[in-house]
Amino acid sequence: MTKEDSSVNTPGTDTKLDLLKATVELIREEGIACVTLRRIADKAAANLALVNYHFGSKEKLIAQAIGSIVGTFEDAFALLDDRSMGPIERLKQFFCRYIKHLQEYPGLAKELLDQSRLILCSQNEYVRYSKVMKTEKLMDTLVEITGETDETVIRCMMAQLYGALFYPVIMNSYLGINGEEPAPEIHLPDLEAQVDMLFSHYFHKYER
Repeated sequence: MTKEDSSVNTPGTDTKLDLLKATVELIREEGIACVTLRRIADKAAANLALVNYHFGSKEKLIAQAIGSIVGTFEDAFALLDDRSMGPIERLKQFFCRYIKHLQEYPGLAKELLDQSRLILCSQNEYVRYSKVMKTEKLMDTLVEITGETDETVIRCMMAQLYGALFYPVIMNSYLGINGEEPAPEIHLPDLEAQVDMLFSHYFHKYER
């Protein structure tokens, strides 16, 4: 009996894990845009039909792979607990570390922003995603900085910060495609300088 046949007849977790690992590796090596069902199956040495069997669709598999990747960013989230720094500095260091991790996975920032169409399909998926993204920890840090008590305002601020910081990462992932040098006018400062610039404008009235 082949590996594929065995997985079809039993709810084999090994094949499911192989498919998930293969997807994560493909995202790391070549970016999300290059991930296809055929390439996932080939890398996992599994039958193509097993993607739907175990995950329901390619999109759901990629969503789970992204959750797995983001779940490894613990060192970034740990910075939010470092009380040797003030809350603004903790948040700044978090974003610098987090974005450095994102830059290791081509196209991941764009996919994280696109995930809302899948995440909001069910409350269970939203809760799971929020836990992976440590949403509450980020919101608590923003509350500490601003003193804001309206949760809607805090969520809006969090979305604005993510958008402002993710967009340059997304844009940079498209620069220099096919070895072409990007135009001089769209060169951006380094990551730390971008975060410093954003925070100096966004949080200036909260700095003490």
